[in-house]
Amino acid sequence: MPSSTSVYYQPDFDYRADAEVLNTAHQLVDLYLCFVKDSDVGGDLVDEIELPLEKATFVEAFRLLIAAELRADVRSLLIRAGMTLAQYHRGLGSRIRMRALTPQGRPSFSRLHGSGARRRLEKTLVASAEERIRLEQVFERAHIEAMH
Repeated sequence: MPSSTSVYYQPDFDYRADAEVLNTAHQLVDLYLCFVKDSDVGGDLVDEIELPLEKATFVEAFRLLIAAELRADVRSLLIRAGMTLAQYHRGLGSRIRMRALTPQGRPSFSRLHGSGARRRLEKTLVASAEERIRLEQVFERAHIEAMH
């Protein structure tokens, strides 16, 4: 029968490995945040190939930090920053600039672009919405892990 201390102490558990994983996750999130700042992404839709590492690597780094973060305000900031990964799409090609214009200064999209460009934009916007939902689910599960 195990003693009461064995329930809380697991000698085979390597806390240093966890610390190393979290440190790597911090470095990856820092890399992503610096990349976004330096590349002036704003609200643009961008091909994943522009990311310095695979998108899934950054998603996992955010997920780990969200799950490990005890401070609700920092966790919220991590979720918000991680959600910007929804702007990156595999095989998108050239960046789609998303700039707000006043109604008076907005030319008709159909006059500027053909129907192919319009379909590409619509398809990418739908993919962005779907990716936002997926990331919300991933980060929400991590948030729930943080609460336990």
